[in-house]
Amino acid sequence: MALVRVRKQFILSVALSLFALLAALHPRPARALNVDQSAWPTRGWLTSTPDEQGMDSAALAKLVTYGASHDFDSLIVVRHGRIVTEAYYAPYTGHLQHQIFSSTKAVIGTLLGIAYKDGLLDRLDHPVLDFFTDRHVANVDDRKKAITVQNLLDMTSGIDWDQGRLGPGIPG
Repeated sequence: MALVRVRKQFILSVALSLFALLAALHPRPARALNVDQSAWPTRGWLTSTPDEQGMDSAALAKLVTYGASHDFDSLIVVRHGRIVTEAYYAPYTGHLQHQIFSSTKAVIGTLLGIAYKDGLLDRLDHPVLDFFTDRHVANVDDRKKAITVQNLLDMTSGIDWDQGRLGPGIPG
């Protein structure tokens, strides 16, 4: 259960980072309103209009329309910790969970590329365990000690993985 909670927190932090990246790439100046109200962490997400967060409402409306015609399941855009656009496309809803499989690999690769470019990651052959000195890692051996960031990007960690069944009717 703790592993599931850690994975959910990790996925949430990656998603938030991606949304922050997308917001940062927007060419209009950032001018958040209600900056005195803490955006995160809270019991629920705060919402705002795109314009209040320095985003173009018309451009986001086009994105929502694009999602409808390109098989999106859902779309959420967060700027300054506030939801500015949220759309769900039938049969999906905001409360329906479904598998996203390996799509987070592209997000992680992009975020690591940005971290490397910005000097936050010194080198791609950096041992991964160095980033977890404050955590207990089970069964540390020479093989785990040798895993680098590049190995994870290449999906060549050397760790055996038996995914098993993913769910009812989904072969593992």
